Amino acid sequence: MSRSEEHQPSRRRVVMGALVLGAAAGTPGIARAATPAAPQAAAKAPAYANPLVRRRADPHILRHTDGYYYFTATVPEYDRIVLRRSRTIGGLATAAESVIWKKHTSGDMGAHIWAPEIHFIDGKWYIYFASAPANDVWKIRMWVLENASANPFAGTWTEKGRIVTPIDSFSLDASTFTHQDTRYLVWAQSNPDVGNNSSIYLARMANPWTITGPQVEISRPTYDWETRGFKVNEGPSVLQRNGRVFLTYSASATDANYCMGLLTASAGSDLLAASSWKKSPRPVFTSDDTTKQYGPGHNSFTVAEDGRTDLLVYHARQYKDITGDPLNDPNRHTRVQALGWKADGTPDFGVPVADAPARDTTAATRFTMTAFTNSSESNMYVYQSSDATTYTLLKGPAYTPPSGLIRDPSVIKHTDGYYYIVYTTDWTGNTIGFARSRDRVNWTFVRNHTLPVTGLERTWAPEFFVDDGGVHIIVSLDTTSTPEYIFRPHLLTATNAALSSWTTPTPLKGLDTANYIDTFVVRHAGQYHAFTKQETTKYIEHATATSLGGPYTFRGTGDWAGWGSWREGPALVRLDNGGWRIYFDGYTEQKYYYSDSLDGFRTWTPIRELPGLTGFARHFTVWKETV
Repeated sequence: MSRSEEHQPSRRRVVMGALVLGAAAGTPGIARAATPAAPQAAAKAPAYANPLVRRRADPHILRHTDGYYYFTATVPEYDRIVLRRSRTIGGLATAAESVIWKKHTSGDMGAHIWAPEIHFIDGKWYIYFASAPANDVWKIRMWVLENASANPFAGTWTEKGRIVTPIDSFSLDASTFTHQDTRYLVWAQSNPDVGNNSSIYLARMANPWTITGPQVEISRPTYDWETRGFKVNEGPSVLQRNGRVFLTYSASATDANYCMGLLTASAGSDLLAASSWKKSPRPVFTSDDTTKQYGPGHNSFTVAEDGRTDLLVYHARQYKDITGDPLNDPNRHTRVQALGWKADGTPDFGVPVADAPARDTTAATRFTMTAFTNSSESNMYVYQSSDATTYTLLKGPAYTPPSGLIRDPSVIKHTDGYYYIVYTTDWTGNTIGFARSRDRVNWTFVRNHTLPVTGLERTWAPEFFVDDGGVHIIVSLDTTSTPEYIFRPHLLTATNAALSSWTTPTPLKGLDTANYIDTFVVRHAGQYHAFTKQETTKYIEHATATSLGGPYTFRGTGDWAGWGSWREGPALVRLDNGGWRIYFDGYTEQKYYYSDSLDGFRTWTPIRELPGLTGFARHFTVWKETV
């Protein structure tokens, strides 16, 4: 992740006055140009959806021995480290995202949290990342976190400290690999002798957070395509195949000029000898006007579900022109495609593939619905679908609580591998119920949770909301402080991974001045969108906020979407085509409806009855996943 010259005024003067150095053979510390092989057609990419994960830059995917793919990347706020996992590549798109570490409020590691990578080394998890002090935001250095738990979502992430390099200068994008039983660190760092933004360096490691011996500069930005906007070599990633060590890196400014270069060394060579590395004289992966992908780079490598196909993981934007500093533009999206191989055993990167909604053919989308029914409010039924329209019964009844009711069940899949539901336990009272299941078929009661709210008379329609790793519930509360049956949406947040401890409910600002019930929130395009029933008028209305807790501003009131009145129980799910579907209960008609939006909730399709379940299912939610 490069930065603009204005951010480093002292380096700007040096860079602008520096001579362009050629990458000629024999130049000390610099990779030599290799004669390129004749190009051949790239391998056809698997049908992964692209973008894979939106607004996640510098992506790193690790396929672990436990069968999961682990994903981390830079978030546009530059303030935290996130982690996802899935059994499939495609599943990472919708996998729950956990915040495993946040920046410090002062001192070291207080700004510019960039380019995290997750590695499993000698039985422990490590995350390498770059950051700067809160009071000196461009004094960026490399840092390491450690977690001894077998599950990186559990245990404690311990700060092992800064990776100290012999040269103390701007440094970032640490990655690690082993070769012939030796572990190496490879990273990007400003070379004070030449005044560039960053070169690629390599060193041996004494342990996962300490280098030993000299740091060797193996690549310096010298070609025209490496110096557009800024003189940058960064984001190194290593792939070992066919008797060679291939090292990709990214070059130039982080706009449409951003591109990828390639270094190659023989597997039998001394990797710490700069002369062992040959630099390709032309970029190997660049912006493409045909596929409308710009600034591809900062890649990592993983392998497909078949265990054989190499995959290229990278970020790119979908447009060329950027207003202001590219680092302030959040729309670098994670993408994935197959990596081809030429007849001479060198990688064929092809071009960045176009946006496509196609799914990985080895995986399938599954929508799980949990509902109570017109026939019983004491039993839950579970349905599943591959298209969010035609649902088949998985089991019904699938769960009956030990006491009370089960209305309005809301379902998620948590990071512990369990499916959880939260539900209304009775018409009156101050509790919400929890149950869980490994397989969506066999459910176990977990607990009833009492909400510590004074004068609480009715606790209805709790809805899960998962955001940036946090698990929240939005619930409609009727207290003695308002007239009877006047509800206010409230927010509570889990304070532990077991979902056994929760914050005290607080009103959702902006939704707390009228009678709103059945509030369902999704996040889209950087905003929180609340769909909520106005209990007085019986319309489902739409409000937005920049924070989950509000304040919310109404964007659509009354019959704004053409759904009609006497509607309740809104639930939304993201479709495979990128649009959104809302389900809601036409309870006076005993019909269940759905409607779709493909333009970010501005317009909606005419309502349709949900086939097979209309007239039977009541107030359900749907969980989407790739399996």
